[in-house]
Amino acid sequence: MPPIGRTPPHRQSGRVSWLTLGLVTSESRLESGPGWYIDRETLLPVIEDVNLFRAFYVDDPVVEILIALWTGRPDEAENQLYEELASSDSPRLRALLADAWRDQGRPDDAIGAYEQLVQEVLGTTHEAVMQQHLGKALFVAGRHEEAAKAFEKALRLRSEAGADESLVRSSRMAAERAHEAARTTT
Repeated sequence: MPPIGRTPPHRQSGRVSWLTLGLVTSESRLESGPGWYIDRETLLPVIEDVNLFRAFYVDDPVVEILIALWTGRPDEAENQLYEELASSDSPRLRALLADAWRDQGRPDDAIGAYEQLVQEVLGTTHEAVMQQHLGKALFVAGRHEEAAKAFEKALRLRSEAGADESLVRSSRMAAERAHEAARTTT
């Protein structure tokens, strides 16, 4: 766990991370892609190498929004998302906006948005990802039992669909973490 009261290096400028300082262990993270991982404690994505992340996801039209979100700049991401949403009302953009709200300390707004998005995508291949992100918003709000149920549903949907093993692992880890948090807060 990073030292309390210090901004983790991955949230500061430069390429230093708690991992390179030896303060993040493989048990505290789930490798997710080039330049980023999911933090086991918070269940949130962390970019540890912006240049690698940007290079790998160069074709993603929202890569700069993801970078803003996952490097601790949700206000900047929100502004960019409102600009994008003016021309496209895609579920992905609305989901990222909900993530920005979650990271701004507005988990109830994020939960409401994700509950609506889940309803919109029921029965589609997008349902699992929306359930996963609903779980993250619930987790941040301290609603750990509900978060665990959302993660378990995402896990079931991903497993049944034969999703990539990294997605299945992510849902499994999140469900376990939410159950762990629920036990320690009750």
